[in-house]
Amino acid sequence: MRAPSLLLLALAAAPAAAVAPPPAEGPGIDQDRVTGEALVRQQRFELSIPFLIEAVKRDPLVPDLHVYLAFALRNAGRRDEAAAHYRFALRLDPENRWALAYYGVMLLEEGRRAEAEEKRAALARLCPTGCPEREELDRAFAGR
Repeated sequence: MRAPSLLLLALAAAPAAAVAPPPAEGPGIDQDRVTGEALVRQQRFELSIPFLIEAVKRDPLVPDLHVYLAFALRNAGRRDEAAAHYRFALRLDPENRWALAYYGVMLLEEGRRAEAEEKRAALARLCPTGCPEREELDRAFAGR
């Protein structure tokens, strides 16, 4: 997992629903992915979804793509679909910190505190001295 981007750090002060995962980086990144992620960072969730779906169709085994799509779906009110993508991302990578954090936030929003606590405990194991993902979920718990 790469280090948080400056954009992520700049967005950290925004409400939990507005903080997007770090953008994709590197050569060969799919244009639909780039567009979808940019729209998510602009909080244009509904518009981002078709781009992210196309990117997932072309590259279905990339956990971060599923996290981005789930984040957009969750913020567009499509929580069941979002949950499916968070779970799939975690099947692909059980230690995906953004999937753990954002799925935990969504579970907490739904009143499923015990399940959110499981995600929080996993993040505590993965980054015992702290990490942006753990801080994101801790902020959600502090607000509830």
